[in-house]
Amino acid sequence: MADYLPSELIVKILSRLPSKSLLRCRSVCKSWKSLISSPQFIQTHLNKFNQLNSRNIVRCCLQPENREAYTVHLDDQHLTLDTPIDFPFSLTRDDYDYRNPFFTMIGCCNGVICLYNATTTRNEILLWNPSIRRKVTLTPPVQPYRNYNRDHIFVFGFGYCNISDDYKVVRLVCDGITFSDRPKVEIYTVKTATWKTIMFPQDSRFCRILGDRSHVFLNGSVHWLAGDRDISLSSILTLDISTELFGEIQLPDFHVKCPSMPVTITVVGDSLGLIYPFRPLFVCSSTYKIMVMKEYKIPTSWTLIYEVHFPDIDLGRPLKLRHNGDLITASSSCNLTIYNQEAGCYSVDGCCRKGVNLYSISIDRYQESLALLDVGSYTHNQE
Repeated sequence: MADYLPSELIVKILSRLPSKSLLRCRSVCKSWKSLISSPQFIQTHLNKFNQLNSRNIVRCCLQPENREAYTVHLDDQHLTLDTPIDFPFSLTRDDYDYRNPFFTMIGCCNGVICLYNATTTRNEILLWNPSIRRKVTLTPPVQPYRNYNRDHIFVFGFGYCNISDDYKVVRLVCDGITFSDRPKVEIYTVKTATWKTIMFPQDSRFCRILGDRSHVFLNGSVHWLAGDRDISLSSILTLDISTELFGEIQLPDFHVKCPSMPVTITVVGDSLGLIYPFRPLFVCSSTYKIMVMKEYKIPTSWTLIYEVHFPDIDLGRPLKLRHNGDLITASSSCNLTIYNQEAGCYSVDGCCRKGVNLYSISIDRYQESLALLDVGSYTHNQE
């Protein structure tokens, strides 16, 4: 029957199918296998399928069970549970390090989740596409430094290059003792399966990359918060994934005057956003300022879109902003909370539960894709 359908119609139909269905469709005939495996179709499917199926992925770590849980949720008002995802990896920890029994989630881009294993001297990084159960394991080069793992801070970024149709992982190795040296920058490209070193700008004012604050991938660039040695200056450091050139975006004026204040970088629609939380210690109250950069890389376009104050409630740690500007936080009771300017504040059921490590909770946009289809290996649930 496929021989009687126009090729344009076949693409239109197949691009609306889930990734798992497309894996089965590759067995129908040689022409379908060739079509579905082509970079053009993979990109078409990424765009078409996810336009019709907007979803989020929530990750949390269950402390008593020492395991990680991933769930996919519809992007509706209450983040309705769509499906859980089997997490097929387990950590093997070296004797010297018992700090964290879980992976560190670096980011999620085009359906590929980037994870970092900080519990071994190999510092393994995983690229994982759960929708087709494919993974790529990469081991960063070990630099010839004394006390390499203990005296240095590793900051990561992850993104996709449209020009080369390739995924890249960025690792910055920062001096964790005196913060006096420039970070060493290493980039891994999936297609070549190689690491290379690029130069950090020698004229940059920043030597501390605040990877623990937050980072996002937007407009082809990774964005981190960065500061000088004493955090007397701070800004947003950018790295263009295509050109591999660094840049800088100035923060709002009031942040420049108080550079050490906490802030979370996020994305609002197609714009860069900032969440400023004010949560006094030992006081059950919280205030959040939400700002958006109306014109990318134009500092004067930073705009306060709303500010919300809860005198008797601490909404918790800010996670991200939704496409419509809704604020999502992780409360001390390990629940996800959403603030909407019209509906107010409400908790989300089915995302997290008792026993969750509070600081392990994260939420990101989730896109089904065929990325990593012909690289790496299949994953298998290890339970």
